[in-house]
Amino acid sequence: MIKNLAEFKKLKQNLPQKECAKKPCAIAQMLHDLGLAVWFGGSLMGILAVNPAVEVLDDPEERGKMVDEAWARFQPYGALGLLTAFVTHISLRRRGPKNASSCYKKVAMLKDFALLGACASSLASLALGEYTVGAEPDSYTPSENGDESGGSAASEGSKAPGGLTLAAWGQIASGLTLFACSAYLITKRDKS
Repeated sequence: MIKNLAEFKKLKQNLPQKECAKKPCAIAQMLHDLGLAVWFGGSLMGILAVNPAVEVLDDPEERGKMVDEAWARFQPYGALGLLTAFVTHISLRRRGPKNASSCYKKVAMLKDFALLGACASSLASLALGEYTVGAEPDSYTPSENGDESGGSAASEGSKAPGGLTLAAWGQIASGLTLFACSAYLITKRDKS
């Protein structure tokens, strides 16, 4: 039994130091990866599978409703995943190696910009999707190649459907960049 504070301090000095204080916590890294996987996986599924799959529906209005409903159901999960990745990224970034190489710093900065790009493209996709759905009943109808450039709004020169496609590809590009940067940073961080 410890009788006084001096004995406690002496005992504490003899204990091994935790590695978690030096390296990012495994839980934060796991939450970061899980958040990115939810956001990116759902976005990829929607962009490359849901949007093209609705072409089997005969009624253009039903296509629009189906795509709108699918994205509306995913948005809370995607937003939570992206928010989790963003918050844990800040935590992980603050715990980087002390003597980081210039390459490590450049990749970390690229990941910062990719995460901001992911947030911006997701918000743009959400905003343009809502704008397009509200424009006309069938203006959000995916065309046969799966993008949202079909429908009457596109034929009238509306920029929203084309912008939505650019935002979607922005999500894919930023997601791939985030995963590549994360892999590099984890490898270098574990070696330090």
